[in-house]
Amino acid sequence: MRSTPIMFLLAVLSLATLPALARPAGAAPADAAQREAAWLQHQAMAQDSLFHAMHWNSIGPVAQGGRVVALAGVPGQPSTFYVAYATGGVWKTTDNGQHFTPIGAGLPTEVIGAIAVDPEHPQTLWVGTGEANSSRSSFGGMGVFRSDDGGKTFRAVGLASSDRIARIVIDPADGNTVYVAALGKLYSTGGERGVYRTRDGGKTWQRVLAGSTPWTGAIDLAMDPRHPDVLYAALWDRQRSAWNFRGNGSGSGLWKSSDGGDHWTQLTDGFPTGASIGRIGIAIAPGNPDIVYASIDDWGTLPPDQRVLGDAPLSPARLATMSKAEFLRQAPDAIEAFIRANDLPTDLTAAKLTAMITEGKLSMQQLRARLKEAEADLFDTDHIGLEVYRSDDAGAHWARANEKPLREVYYTYGYYFGQIRVAPDDAQRVYVQGMPMIVSNDGGKTWTGLNAPNMHVDYHDLLIDPAFPQRMLAATDGGPYITYDGGKHWQAMNAQAVGQFYSVSYDFAKPFNVYGGLQDNGVMMGPSTADPHNPDGDGWKAINGGDGMDVQPDPRDNGVVYSGYQFGWYQRSGPHGVHEVRPRAPLDAPPLRFNWTTPIELSPQQPDVLYFGADHLYRSLDRGTRWQAISPDLAATDRHGNVPYGTITTLAESPLRFGVLWVGTDTGKVWTSNDGGVRWREVDATLPRRWVSRVEPSAFDVRRAYVALNGYRDDDSKAYLYRTDDDGAHWTDIARGLPAESIHVVREDPHNPDVLYVGTDRGVYVSLDRGAHWQSLQANLPTVPVHDLAIQPRDRVLIAGTHGRSVWTLDVLPIEDLTASLMAQPLHLFAVADLKAARDWWQRGSPWFDTRRDAPQLSGSFWARAAGEARFTVLDDAGLPIQHWRAPAVRGINLWRWNLLMDGKLALAAENAGLARAHLDPATANWSAMPVRQALDLGQPLRLVPGKYTLRVQLGDALSSSVFTVKPPPPFKPRVTPPWTPRTRDFWTRRAPGQGDSGADAAAAAERQREASGSGQ
Repeated sequence: MRSTPIMFLLAVLSLATLPALARPAGAAPADAAQREAAWLQHQAMAQDSLFHAMHWNSIGPVAQGGRVVALAGVPGQPSTFYVAYATGGVWKTTDNGQHFTPIGAGLPTEVIGAIAVDPEHPQTLWVGTGEANSSRSSFGGMGVFRSDDGGKTFRAVGLASSDRIARIVIDPADGNTVYVAALGKLYSTGGERGVYRTRDGGKTWQRVLAGSTPWTGAIDLAMDPRHPDVLYAALWDRQRSAWNFRGNGSGSGLWKSSDGGDHWTQLTDGFPTGASIGRIGIAIAPGNPDIVYASIDDWGTLPPDQRVLGDAPLSPARLATMSKAEFLRQAPDAIEAFIRANDLPTDLTAAKLTAMITEGKLSMQQLRARLKEAEADLFDTDHIGLEVYRSDDAGAHWARANEKPLREVYYTYGYYFGQIRVAPDDAQRVYVQGMPMIVSNDGGKTWTGLNAPNMHVDYHDLLIDPAFPQRMLAATDGGPYITYDGGKHWQAMNAQAVGQFYSVSYDFAKPFNVYGGLQDNGVMMGPSTADPHNPDGDGWKAINGGDGMDVQPDPRDNGVVYSGYQFGWYQRSGPHGVHEVRPRAPLDAPPLRFNWTTPIELSPQQPDVLYFGADHLYRSLDRGTRWQAISPDLAATDRHGNVPYGTITTLAESPLRFGVLWVGTDTGKVWTSNDGGVRWREVDATLPRRWVSRVEPSAFDVRRAYVALNGYRDDDSKAYLYRTDDDGAHWTDIARGLPAESIHVVREDPHNPDVLYVGTDRGVYVSLDRGAHWQSLQANLPTVPVHDLAIQPRDRVLIAGTHGRSVWTLDVLPIEDLTASLMAQPLHLFAVADLKAARDWWQRGSPWFDTRRDAPQLSGSFWARAAGEARFTVLDDAGLPIQHWRAPAVRGINLWRWNLLMDGKLALAAENAGLARAHLDPATANWSAMPVRQALDLGQPLRLVPGKYTLRVQLGDALSSSVFTVKPPPPFKPRVTPPWTPRTRDFWTRRAPGQGDSGADAAAAAERQREASGSGQ
């Protein structure tokens, strides 16, 4: 086995032999080179892995869609267009959305920000990687890529350090002249930011517009369709940290160039400038390019007379200026509704709260402080928000178009939106994408909603057919939609497995179900045998809403499930209804801090015990009804902003001993307790100060645990992974050999203490020696972030929750059994599973329908110490061959599949030998003794019949075999004929329940029917 460190050195050295990614003259960003090296190592490890030939199964779901960030049509080909997902890659359709195919399999990332088609060369597609939306789950990329064959192959064409690409604009008269809006990193300064131009198809780039602050990048670009040298560019000054987001700044503004980007002028005549300006979107009216629109996320403060105080007589906004006397005049029902709507303690009533205010036990200021926390700031704000500006003279002068404030479009997360479009046939019809999509038919003065009841919220792009403007494509958090009547009716185009999972878990049903929480799309569950390509549906269903987070099925009862959405809103659902599961602080204490992905865990020792991570660790002994804090503030911090911070991000209890607890926080702290939370020890002194993404106590040694840390919020992609064997007193770095890919999850195998799995920003890796060495487990898994892993112990299946390509499963029995002694053998066939026959195995199938996907098959795996040709033989219970085939074998784990068909000559010879042993004459023997002859006479497929068989594989001189059984199908059940009305014109009409016969009469009627039909059974 070649060592991973050697492969890494070879990968890095090979950089010298590869074409350099095109960059601006003189620029050689170190972080881009590091990312390239990590990608090369990723590829080398995948190719060299012992598990390269294994196969992941995509099991969906598809119906929920996923976050679409960009759309691109092909001029003159309305049925062909591209859909780009935030972390699910680029998909292409050539039949108007009936079918989609993922393209760009060789790209180093599936994180997309922008796409563009060359109007003069429709086969040329440009892809900008790294999502321009600046939310918690928006990831960076690796620059710009180009395809000249419609997406079959791509090559890197530069701006590798741009991190996030917001827009690509191509000169329609010269496809080699391309402009790119590079936004830059989200959590740090540096890299390539601003507007870049290439005149040689991406070989070299020049920055033609830079921002005035280190945090400023370009968020939008537009080109005048009459004059390609006339450009408008929007710069955005924004900064994010783990605890705060500033979506506005003095560097934000609108600029124009009239000479192809050589010179730029900031547009300020009537257009807002200053520190309150956030994200800006640009749209030029195709029918009259002198008319230009811009959407602005304005963080300025609304005038008092324009503030929304809420529909209720008592709301946080009204409370902000309410006196004690005014509060006490409120109706009890209004106070009760206020309590329930604002996350106050569940035992608080209107009478109790009124008494506390009256007696001075709680001041109005204390009550107001109790409501102030970062989550509420997401919606409860006095920001101006969305404004639309218009110029009728190509940007020389501007004026606000909207007559009234455009509330409840952006809320406070304008960083997530910012697209504006103009109809190609009407310069007065304008569309703005936000949480809803709104439209104006009078040049932006008045607005109405354009949202069908079946559509998902949160819009990120709109593509209008220039030849038929009533046909539009909308990009939402729930996938792409299409309309043919200008938005009156919309049709979803969701047949792609592109869900962004945060978590996955399982139950013990047969087959088992998979559960998971998804960004934008709630919590879902579906069968582990789901087929995302099934036109009748893949079996997945929603069980909770919001942005789905952790989900924990009760292992004793598959019908009881704990699930939740962002910021700790959890519930227990089951046959007895739905019950809220959420701890709360006392009324006179600060509100609890909940992470976006608040963790929960059912105790592996006693599933009535539920743990819940806020800033303290909480425990419930009665399935979430009552709560007790069992820790101090484990994430205390003086860093506070408008993003919840100072929270528990991961927690776990030892599978070996009740009360042995591990906790990790977003502040980089790791804690453990050996006595159920009575005493806590901080054990992170020697660990890097990074966000703790996972704690994983061992199921084999109570003192052993694994910790993964994640540098995403520091723009740090290094892999951080550690093991302790002494309760955290000492830590061993076990990330050596892994590429520089942020780690989201580490899991210990439940059957083999030496096997570890990790999920990273690009895929899955496995170690066979507790982290000393690593192998890629990528195989056919897309290059996509893997946020969670789970192992179903009964079926020995690894479940990967990807953040962009839904859920995948892998049979890991060969990995679990791959010991050092087994790897020393030249060949080993892993146990072949028994299977049950079905009666339709021997049906011919229709010549008019494709039944290949329904055909039975047997599959398994084998180990080969060296590559070669594997020869397979299937033997009957007498040791006679009935089928042969050959297949190439690679070094490592190999998969085999067989369609259960026998070789006609071999099977007939084996049957004749069996008849001879039984002294039977083929001319008089029963068909049951001659299934091969019967199948041949009837023209049926020659598939295995019930019995015992042996599969033998040979590689060189080495042999290995496994016995398996084909069990017979279940016996026929007696046919139960329903009661029919006898021999009347209604003979074939079943009686409605409750009409006519009693039980005895029904039986008599059934008997009469059987006699009439002659069945006699």
